[in-house]
Amino acid sequence: MYVIDASVHVADARPQEPHHAQARAMLARVAAQNLPVFLPEVVLAEIAAGISRGTGQIALAQRLAGVLRRVPQFQFVPVDRALGDLAASIAARYQGRGCDAVYVALAQQRDAVLITLDHQQRERVPPHIVARSPADELARMAP
Repeated sequence: MYVIDASVHVADARPQEPHHAQARAMLARVAAQNLPVFLPEVVLAEIAAGISRGTGQIALAQRLAGVLRRVPQFQFVPVDRALGDLAASIAARYQGRGCDAVYVALAQQRDAVLITLDHQQRERVPPHIVARSPADELARMAP
């Protein structure tokens, strides 16, 4: 099971991103193996913002958010009180950014591996949370 940060989805959608190939390969492997992925609802806004800011293409940003909503193995999780409180605790204790802490908290709640391109996010997780880059996870996955 995975929690996949918005940075991976944005890199997948933009071929000019430095980690595009790894993001694309990781998401393709997840799809091929039909692995469950948990995403906080805020991921759609983060992806849309990343695409729109990076390309200026508002329609593309909105379309991508709609496409992701329909991916069968993606389970969108609302940021309720319990997830919000856990994220706040993680953000305070590990000095991470707010939305980054939501992904970490969701990974903790669902006992999932966090996949992110954000080096700081991978560094600022509780010791019991596994956080890897797409390239690192690809190296560990069965073909």
